[in-house]
Amino acid sequence: MRGSLAPSHSTILPSPIPAHPAEHLLSPQRQQRFRQVLARRTVRLSVVIEECYDPHNATAIVRTCDALGIHRVHVVTGRNAFQVNRRISQGAHHNVDLRIHHTIDAAYDQLRHDDFRIYASNLQNTAQCGPGALAPMLHNQPLALVFGNEGHGLSDAAIDQADDCFLIPMSGFPQSLNLSVSVAICCYALRQPWLEGDLAGDMPAEEQGMWYDQWLRRSASVQRYCEEHGYPPADTRAEESCDRSGNPIERFHAGYTSSQASGNDGQDGP
Repeated sequence: MRGSLAPSHSTILPSPIPAHPAEHLLSPQRQQRFRQVLARRTVRLSVVIEECYDPHNATAIVRTCDALGIHRVHVVTGRNAFQVNRRISQGAHHNVDLRIHHTIDAAYDQLRHDDFRIYASNLQNTAQCGPGALAPMLHNQPLALVFGNEGHGLSDAAIDQADDCFLIPMSGFPQSLNLSVSVAICCYALRQPWLEGDLAGDMPAEEQGMWYDQWLRRSASVQRYCEEHGYPPADTRAEESCDRSGNPIERFHAGYTSSQASGNDGQDGP
């Protein structure tokens, strides 16, 4: 199935990313792939996972977001540390912006600071709309979809503090789905017009350039060239950022160092 689902960019979208001093060390095809993936990325739709305790599910969600062009995933750890299943990830954890929060309050605080409207998944009768009904709202305001853990779903705080709730309508005997499947269904429902229309995303040009630099540096030859010529990383995410309460927002780092650079490690993406 992997081959049949591989993306095909029939349209070459314009890229705002300036030339990189070390990009000549990668093939033109790979440079273009990076640029085209970034040109289609969205930062107006985010996924929030609250206390997911199965690394398989959490990693599958990250890979789904990468595949659908959703660039930001917020992970609320609570009592469950976030772990990557590298066999499932296939490198996706390097390709998206993973933001780690210790409480749902901290995650919501950051999302509201960024003007997101928050929708919590809820199987109760109080949820009236499916994910497809939310798609038109993306044109007016960024949206965050919040999903709970495999056993108990979302906490009361996550539901009560959300702006509204949604559910996945079902007509069969099961009335619930695997967590990663639920996320995939909802995210595709919202991203369908952009994916099927092969349309440009909304990631700012500066952020595209930052991620282009980061992906290029996953190549050992590029990383070595940049170090030898004194080119600093264009990773503005390293700048300190806090929520409204002054608590630092953590970014997930996969333990990558220049000594571990190996191209794309035989995985999807950079």
